[in-house]
Amino acid sequence: MKTNPLAAAFFTAVFAVVIIPAGASPAAAKARADAVVNETAAKVEKMKSVLFSLVRHDECLDGVIDKFSSSNARLSAHEISTLGLTLKTVKGGLEAVSARNKKSFSEARPNAALAVYTRTILSYSRSISRKTAKIDALLAHAALSSKKTAMRDAVSSKKSGGIRNGKKLTQILEEQQALERLSADLQALKASSRKLTATSNWLDIVSK
Repeated sequence: MKTNPLAAAFFTAVFAVVIIPAGASPAAAKARADAVVNETAAKVEKMKSVLFSLVRHDECLDGVIDKFSSSNARLSAHEISTLGLTLKTVKGGLEAVSARNKKSFSEARPNAALAVYTRTILSYSRSISRKTAKIDALLAHAALSSKKTAMRDAVSSKKSGGIRNGKKLTQILEEQQALERLSADLQALKASSRKLTATSNWLDIVSK
């Protein structure tokens, strides 16, 4: 039968920190052990909740990357706005995790069971940071390409009565404005990602 490494680390850490005072009765010793087990289990559940959140946000960023990568034509203003909402949602999630990390600093102690989770949290924090950087590069490329195309279409639309490739000049301007808003949303997300990585790193250090 295979052994769950997280479960093995959990029980190893718990029994390592259960210190029974000399002369303690069996009942007192059991109560002490149960208290440590319950406290560690509660912390592990919080760590699992954080991990679930980070995994979900990491996957959201994958969706944003795929949207940029798979779009052969320019994204519409509506599609760009939808991506902006996704980035805002992820930002809010990262801020919540960072706040929870900070709150955990004062309670953190070297604990092998928790260290397994803090290492994974740090790993996902770094993954999210890398993905925000990739989105930044994709957005910069899309913005530059859109600006060049928009300039060409704007000139052509004036000559053809305001329509170019089925788009009005106002639509072209809306797309440009949507890209600018998306860029602002991404910069805010990057700041939150940096904060998350920093707090996750410190939490991992104090849990070792």
